[in-house]
Amino acid sequence: MNKFLPKAEMLLLALFAAAIILEFLDIKLTVLFIISLAGLSLVYFLYAQFPSDIESSDEEQGFIHLLGLTIVPKVLWIGTAIATLGILFYLQDFSGAAKMLTIGGSTIAICTLILLVLRFMKINGLENVFPILYRSYPALLAAAYFVFA
Repeated sequence: MNKFLPKAEMLLLALFAAAIILEFLDIKLTVLFIISLAGLSLVYFLYAQFPSDIESSDEEQGFIHLLGLTIVPKVLWIGTAIATLGILFYLQDFSGAAKMLTIGGSTIAICTLILLVLRFMKINGLENVFPILYRSYPALLAAAYFVFA
């Protein structure tokens, strides 16, 4: 599954881009929004289920190392999935969209603060978290826009 999820993510992002372009051309295909955002949310949730990339060593790393390299990335993936699903709910005018956007956005923001603290503590291996942040920050910005606009 590890090799199929990035391909599925790219396909769903292309589908989402096509839905946005069609929306600007006044062609209403809301099924593209539903499929792409629901699929992206599922892909982001499944990314959280992968084992972490912590290198095993003879010495114990401690809780801070576990927090930065295992717990926070998994929570970030789940928060991104919730925010993405909240964006879908907002675009479709479903109830509960504001709650999902708030929960997903605040989860991403809190995890970012934890990662900043861990970065100042000079925890090794935090560069493995950057690909997650590239996906979670657009969801955070969209969630903040939809909640506060």
